[in-house]
Amino acid sequence: MYAIDDQFIDRARLGDDQLQPLLAAVHRNPGHRPRCLCSAAETGGVDMYVARIGGRYVLKRMPGTGPHHSAGCLSYTPPAELTGIAPLVGTAIREQPNLGVTRLSLGFPLTRYSGRTKAADAGGDADAEERELDNTKLTLRGLLHFLWDEAEFVRWIPAMAGRRRWPAIRRYILLAAEAKSTKTRPLSELLWLPEPFTVADKPDIAARRTATFGPYAGSGRRQRLLLALGEVKDIAPARFGRHQLIIKHAPDCPFILDPDTLTALKGHFAIELGLRQALSDTKLIALLTFSVTVTGVAVVDRIALMNVTADWIPFESVFEHALVSGLVEHRRRFRKTLRYNQPATTPLASLILTDTNPPTACYLTTTATSGPPAAINPDLPLTQWIWHTSVHAMPRIPPPTTNRRDRVPTTPSTAEEAHDPTETKEVRPWTKHTTALPNSQNPDCATTSATSTE
Repeated sequence: MYAIDDQFIDRARLGDDQLQPLLAAVHRNPGHRPRCLCSAAETGGVDMYVARIGGRYVLKRMPGTGPHHSAGCLSYTPPAELTGIAPLVGTAIREQPNLGVTRLSLGFPLTRYSGRTKAADAGGDADAEERELDNTKLTLRGLLHFLWDEAEFVRWIPAMAGRRRWPAIRRYILLAAEAKSTKTRPLSELLWLPEPFTVADKPDIAARRTATFGPYAGSGRRQRLLLALGEVKDIAPARFGRHQLIIKHAPDCPFILDPDTLTALKGHFAIELGLRQALSDTKLIALLTFSVTVTGVAVVDRIALMNVTADWIPFESVFEHALVSGLVEHRRRFRKTLRYNQPATTPLASLILTDTNPPTACYLTTTATSGPPAAINPDLPLTQWIWHTSVHAMPRIPPPTTNRRDRVPTTPSTAEEAHDPTETKEVRPWTKHTTALPNSQNPDCATTSATSTE
């Protein structure tokens, strides 16, 4: 439910033909703020703004207001300090609601000069390690995480099961790039994603791709670069000592990897490549910059990789994959958090359970993690769940406490399922209890007493 001036808007009942004129009027007068009425704790509602994306007007949350929304609201985001985006807000990522634009500062070039030594983004040399800690600019991996966040592929509810396929991924990533601008050009002009491939449409698809790549083809000292995002199908040897990166849905458009780029890729993204080899039901997503030769060949300049589950949810380890897959299987609701520029040693929340009251920040730590997770701000309605994967098996997952029609039945069906959690038995992660366990019974879940985000 939303409020525009004194008018209440129910998006579930109001048709788009009625909603668009209302949003257009607000867009013409940025001084008027629509309000989201999802949270009773927010007197008067949470301010929103209207942006024009893909020819349509859409409601968007104001910068920094994500935690003020109800956990079940589409506009809810976890507190920025639990994720890798916090150091980037206001520096590498600058939202301008009055203009409806987000300015991005990139830490990688969009122009290639002949003779320059190349390396994969944020990896391969000492300078790259310093760049990863530069929070005034987005690394290539940081931009990939930003697009995934903006496209809402970090959010999961049971109704999404089986509905995420490449056409939807492509559509929402392209929409996420709208109204985003780099220093020199709109991001949407730079970003290419392959169309869903069919043999019958192959000539037309190839013609459209050539039309997109054509203006960037050249062989001079200075070449403009494009961005490509897609699912990696294979990295295979090519002729004359090079390799080719094959993107799914674009099998007839190999991206050439020279030896230096391939070496840097294997060095910095060895974990991502290993996870894809070990977990057959997962996908490997690449965001890369590339040049186009005068003969039309695409050559990779820099590349970043990200592992996602079969449901396109990002993960960083076998343990995180097990957690995410289990939550999906048990029909839980959650929001995945991403690292952006931050290294793997930084203790950040892995995901936020949004079907507990209050929401639960889930942490996965290892012996390599630099210290324990930061204490939760007492003004934020959150609990903590911590799994030290190097030491313990997965602790009990806090059960859902929200009243959802599609939640898994939680009535114990056997004496074993209804066991006393204080007994010295093996702890099962996927409890069927209807209420969260007290802290004395589950020391990995620390509760705050906060009731408001203000």
